[in-house]
Amino acid sequence: MRLSDIIAADDSMFKPLIQQEIEGLEVELIAAFNALNEVEDFEITCLKETQNGSYFFRACDPAFLIRERQANNVAWRKGDEKLLTKKAIRLKFRAKLEQLDMAFSKMLNEDKNSMEIARTLNELRQALDRDSN
Repeated sequence: MRLSDIIAADDSMFKPLIQQEIEGLEVELIAAFNALNEVEDFEITCLKETQNGSYFFRACDPAFLIRERQANNVAWRKGDEKLLTKKAIRLKFRAKLEQLDMAFSKMLNEDKNSMEIARTLNELRQALDRDSN
């Protein structure tokens, strides 16, 4: 399991009880990672966002991606850059996201409780995928 997959998860599931359980496990894993993480750029922050003004979803990003999105927005408003999508910024910083995933893997290998949470989360996601197919 990769942290970059957890923070990029699509929250538009249609099984509210499972979605709530999945989100709770994700919150636990992110909190555990943030508590053990020593790299400031990798600190994960989750906020409620909207794309259309009415449907809110949870969006989680590491500090370095939040800064890059903000910098891109400022540069775009000045006319210096084109506005990049969240996906384009993630692609641009793919190598740093891989470093984030390595730090997360290290945490899972060293923390049995987090590993168990990750296993449960993975099982719930797989069950949800099977149910939606």
